[in-house]
Amino acid sequence: MNTKKVAILLATYNGEKYLPEFLESLTKQTFGEFQLIVRDDGSSDGTLTLVSGYSEKLNITIMDGLQRLGAARSFFQLLTDCGDNYDYYFFADQDDYWHANKLERALSKLGIHNNCSTLYCAGLELVDAHLVHISFRPHARIVGFNNALVENIATGCTIGLNNKARSLIIDRVPNIICMHDWWFYIVISAFGEVIYDDFFALKYRQHDANVVGAATNIFQEFSRRTKRFFSKSKDGVFCITEQALEFQRCHSKRMSAAQSKLVQGLIDGKVTLLGRAKLALASNFHRQRKLDTFILRLLFLIGKF
Repeated sequence: MNTKKVAILLATYNGEKYLPEFLESLTKQTFGEFQLIVRDDGSSDGTLTLVSGYSEKLNITIMDGLQRLGAARSFFQLLTDCGDNYDYYFFADQDDYWHANKLERALSKLGIHNNCSTLYCAGLELVDAHLVHISFRPHARIVGFNNALVENIATGCTIGLNNKARSLIIDRVPNIICMHDWWFYIVISAFGEVIYDDFFALKYRQHDANVVGAATNIFQEFSRRTKRFFSKSKDGVFCITEQALEFQRCHSKRMSAAQSKLVQGLIDGKVTLLGRAKLALASNFHRQRKLDTFILRLLFLIGKF
């Protein structure tokens, strides 16, 4: 008898164009005993009507979205309000397409690590608006706190949390959020266990309405990086210090001495030349690619992080 209680948390906003394909992918899951919990963020299209129309195929609960929160805070609200009576919690984007064994595979990995706070995440297949293959996102090769503070490898729609991880995350909800999934990765890499699965779990749709998309070729990636470097962006690598400050505020009592030193190094580096020099020349922070780590050190040196 299956005793796993599973919640899939879906934050929606004007998603009627792609939502039916996502919901259909849920009906095809090889593990089908889950509750789909939806929070709509003030859609003005037929999103909620579409979701309600699947109530005969899926076990759906729709939560009240009384105010516009944005994607990150909407997912935090879902995670908080859905309750603690589930064993596992998964996150979903309204425009993706899940492979049929996504849930089953994730649960098999998570089930091995129920003695601690555990986060599962996996790879992505990038597709266009019509679900046509573009590329596969390179797999993560570095997983841990030294990486989490400066880079996110845990894309939200691939994430699964066990109950202990949920409790840890909502115990200290941040006031400043870059993205919910990055915060999850930082918290669990510090105080629990992160499982990265070399499995392309879903089709990650790239289109103009994405809240967070991915570069699909080297030219697009170079263009994005150049534009962001000269902008006043407060996301991605440019929100590292603010995120470190918020993590320190939320979890200073939980951190080990080594973790505190890492976080304080980022904070000090923002305000002193000596701190920046230490980060650039002697810090132990790593991103997935050696080139990205080199660029990160340059950003440390000039204080743009």
